[in-house]
Amino acid sequence: MAQKRAEGSDRRQWIRLFLSITRAAYLGDKFEYKGKSYDLEPTLVHPADFYRRITRPATQYERLLDSLDPVFKDLSRSEVYRVRGGWVSRGLRGYEELKIRRVNVNKDVLLLPSLSDGPSAGIDTSTTQSGTTVLAFCFLPDATAAHIYLKRHLKLPEAYNHREFKWRRLNPEEKMKVLEELEQVLLMFCSGVLVIETDTLVSPRGKLQDLFTNLIEGCFSGYERDHRQNRPRPRLRRKFFSLANNIPIHCHADFTPLTPNRVVRYFVQALARRNGYFEKFIPLFADLGFHESEPIQFTDIIVGGIRTKIENKEPLDPLIKLPFDKRKIHRHKGRYLKAYYFFP
Repeated sequence: MAQKRAEGSDRRQWIRLFLSITRAAYLGDKFEYKGKSYDLEPTLVHPADFYRRITRPATQYERLLDSLDPVFKDLSRSEVYRVRGGWVSRGLRGYEELKIRRVNVNKDVLLLPSLSDGPSAGIDTSTTQSGTTVLAFCFLPDATAAHIYLKRHLKLPEAYNHREFKWRRLNPEEKMKVLEELEQVLLMFCSGVLVIETDTLVSPRGKLQDLFTNLIEGCFSGYERDHRQNRPRPRLRRKFFSLANNIPIHCHADFTPLTPNRVVRYFVQALARRNGYFEKFIPLFADLGFHESEPIQFTDIIVGGIRTKIENKEPLDPLIKLPFDKRKIHRHKGRYLKAYYFFP
């Protein structure tokens, strides 16, 4: 019995060590282990890090890994991949106050700490040189982790007057850094993205409320069975609705005279539409200023990067083109519209 208790105590110790290193490495924090201190650089953690052989440690992170107890490293070979009860699966559910997310970036598996209380979303716009508006809806499982990635991993500068990120305040080198990592950033930090590029929001004709609603409706109608994408539009709408309903949505004030809280309501309401009725919906508007909102700042960087790629006629991977039902905007000034979406 005493031996079992000791083994259980060791197991809890190993799990906590694994999760603590994952968190500290991502944050770039100082980590104490067996009386030694390691000043970790912001690092993306892979499951194999905990058992791979390191012949010549080149960083503080590698020196920490090299110093780990051999028993811990031996166990990690199986524990990080064990489906039920393994270290990763325990971290996904949450262990004590520590929790992680497992994400796939192309064929790479990464472990990220969960730092937010829950999912959120951001709505923001950017204007191209030709005058079209790029409108982005970003759904974030962990806005705080995304914010930290911009700050500590990409080392983007925050504006001097507020602690905030803005695309227009980045220099060309910093913007290029974002563009080079845009696909990876979307794969790591977005549970869904909807992008609309249109000229209808410039001096709009008719009620802006109707135009905004029709922009959303046009993404999910007219192609109810789009076999080219093998994804029926009603299913797409339901997926976005499941992401948007009853979560805090942060919206920049880009739709005057529509207030941000009304934009959030019309967005969630449009996604709640079914055949002849509305599913019960709960729009939650997060009433925060730009400098207070991590989702808005992240979305500002994302929409700025997407807008730049559109201007440069570059691929928008991992976004997928979404044919738009232009009948929804035939009464509004302007005819140009393209839409894109992404789910990991």
